[in-house]
Amino acid sequence: MKGNVRKSMTWLHTWSSILVGWLLFTIFFTGTLSFFRTEITYWMQPEQHAAVPSEKALEHGLRYLAINAPNASEWQLSLPDARSNTLDLSWRDANAGNERRRGPRVMLNPSTGEEIKVRETAGGNFLYRFHFELYGIDRTVGRWIVGVVSMMMFVAIISGVIMHRKIFADFFMFRPKKKLLSWIDGHAISAVLALPFHIMITFSGLILLGATLLPFNSEERVRHRPQGTEVRQNAQQQNLASPDINALLALPISSMIAHAERTWQVPVESLSITHPGKANAQFTLSGNNRTQLSAGRGGSSALVFNAQGEVINERPASVAANASQATYNYLDMLHQARFADTLTRWLLFFAGILGTIMVGTGSVLWVVKRAKQQLGEFGFELVRGSNIGSIAGLMCATGGYFWVNRLLPADLTSRSLWEIKVFFAIWLVCVVAGFIWRDKKGWVVQLGFAAVLFALVPLLDHLTSATGLDFAVANGDSLRVGFDLMCITLAAVLGYAAYHVTKAKAVKAKRVNSAPSPKRKDTARQNKPQGDNSEALI
Repeated sequence: MKGNVRKSMTWLHTWSSILVGWLLFTIFFTGTLSFFRTEITYWMQPEQHAAVPSEKALEHGLRYLAINAPNASEWQLSLPDARSNTLDLSWRDANAGNERRRGPRVMLNPSTGEEIKVRETAGGNFLYRFHFELYGIDRTVGRWIVGVVSMMMFVAIISGVIMHRKIFADFFMFRPKKKLLSWIDGHAISAVLALPFHIMITFSGLILLGATLLPFNSEERVRHRPQGTEVRQNAQQQNLASPDINALLALPISSMIAHAERTWQVPVESLSITHPGKANAQFTLSGNNRTQLSAGRGGSSALVFNAQGEVINERPASVAANASQATYNYLDMLHQARFADTLTRWLLFFAGILGTIMVGTGSVLWVVKRAKQQLGEFGFELVRGSNIGSIAGLMCATGGYFWVNRLLPADLTSRSLWEIKVFFAIWLVCVVAGFIWRDKKGWVVQLGFAAVLFALVPLLDHLTSATGLDFAVANGDSLRVGFDLMCITLAAVLGYAAYHVTKAKAVKAKRVNSAPSPKRKDTARQNKPQGDNSEALI
C-alpha cells in the first residue's frame, strides 16, 4: 500500500470488500431475515394459522395433559404470546432419569384445545443457521469461514469511514441521475444511515464466533444443571396416580398467574408443574421479565407456588460469572435481538436491509468503476457475472424457498431437505444464467423474477393456508400478516432495483487511441471524473 493514510484505506476497503462481497451479501441478507425466523417458521407451517389465542388456553392444556400424560413427573405449558399463537405442551416421564430432553411435545389450538399436526419444514431455522454456519460443509469450517469474512467486513467498515472525507455531508446528497455518482451515493447512504447497526452487528458477530477463530479453546462453556432436578428425581420414586382434571382446574392457577403478572408487569409465558395432581405439586411461572441484557438467556426470574397458590420460592435471574461473560452475553442478546419487541425487531430488520443494500451496491460499484477499461477481461467478467448470480440469484432462491414450502405435498418424506434442495437448485440456475447473460438482461430478469415471487407471496398464502388472509386480519394474526408485509417490502425494493437497471444504457469497451496525444491533455483526461461508467452495471 502506497500513499497517504486515506489512499491506503481506500485500497484496503476496496479489496477487503470485493474478495468476500458475495458471501457477505448472503450472510447479511439471511441474517436480516433471521430477525423474524420464528415468524418465518410460523408462516411455513400453515396448519398453525387456524390457532387463535384464548383465555381458555390454560384449561385446554391442563385437560390434554391430564388425559394423555397422567403419570408424567413434570408438565410444561408454553402459553400464546406476541410471537406464537399456539399452546405448546411437553412433559417428562417419571422414568426419564437425568435426561435433559423434555420429552414428548404437542401443539394445540388455544381456542379449541384441538391438537395441531404441522408439516415438516426447514423454516426460518435454515436461514438462521445458514447465515453463520453456511450449509453442506462441516459446521466448524463454516463458522470459521463466516468469522474470517466478518473480520474483513469489519475492516471494510472502519476503513470506509476513514477513507470518506465527507461521509456525513454526502449522506444528504443523493444524485439519482448522475450515473456513477448515484451508485456511490446509494452505497454511502445505506452505509451511514445504519452505521451504528453495521458496527454493532459485525463486531458482535465476530465476538460470538471468536472461539472458532482462536487456534485453541481453553475454556468450555459451563452447562448448569436445570433448576429443579432434585425435585424431578424425587418424583420418580413416587407412585404417581392419574391426576383428577376437576381437582386441577379447581386450583388457584389463575390467581398465581395474576400475582406473577402484577409483580413483573409482563405476561406469564410458561408454566411448569412438578408432581402434577399431587398434594405436593409445585407450579413454576416464568415470563419475559428481564432487567438486564448481561445475564444472557437466563436473565428472567421465576416464581414458585404450592398447590394452595402461595409463593414458596422466587428463583432469581441468573447473573454473569464475570465481566467477560457479561460482555459476551450482552453482545449475544444484541446480535440475535433476543430482547426486542415487535417495533424494535422491525427497526433492526430495516437496518439489516440497509446493510444488505450497502454490500450489494459495493459489489456493483466495483464493476461500475472498471467497466470501460476492463470490459472483456476474464477477471472483470467473472466478477460481473458473479454479482448477478450472487445478489439477484439469492433473492430468487429465497422467494422460491417460500413458494416450494407451500407447493410440496405436506406429507412428503424428508420434506425439509427437499425445501433446501430446491433453494440451492434455483440459486445454481441463477448463477449459471448470470454468467451467460452478464449484461442488463441478466439483472432485469432475475431482479424482476424475485420481485414477482415476493409480491405474490400474500396471494400464495391466501390460497394455500388453512385459513384465508381475511381470517388472519379479523383475528389480529400479526405474525402471518407481518410476514406477508415483509415480503411486500422486499418486492418493492427489488422492483425498484429492476426498474433502475432498465434505465441504464449498454456499456461499450473503451477504445485505445494509438496516436500519442499531448502530455497536458493526457493529464487532463486522466483527472476527469468518469461519470458515465454507471452503464457498466449491465
